[in-house]
Amino acid sequence: MKSKERIILQKLSSYVQDVLHYVQGYTFEQFMDDKKTISACAFTVSQMGELAKHISPESQAEHAHIPWRSIRGMRNRIVHDYENIDLVVLWGTITSSLPELHKQIEEILLREAQETDIFSPIEDDEEYER
Repeated sequence: MKSKERIILQKLSSYVQDVLHYVQGYTFEQFMDDKKTISACAFTVSQMGELAKHISPESQAEHAHIPWRSIRGMRNRIVHDYENIDLVVLWGTITSSLPELHKQIEEILLREAQETDIFSPIEDDEEYER
């Protein structure tokens, strides 16, 4: 995995943590009544979809257990039809899918950290070949 993609995964992990923090202790009813939290969650989830677009097809195939298409699809639904976001789907994504996604991303990052030798030449990152 390229360094750029590891950074994207780190950002995705951080975004998941942000969203989970936003709704910590909330019930669905409290979530529905809090427009600021809905907006913050929707924006952050859409940012996750934007980042997921920058993961290479090879890395996506290598980590096919990550629902890349669904992440991008959720972003598209939020960005292109913001006024009609299904809040039940958003809540379900936040409370059911994001904790599992966070676990999966953290496992990838841990494996990458264990396999990466910081003293080896960088082969896959053009911006570092100067």
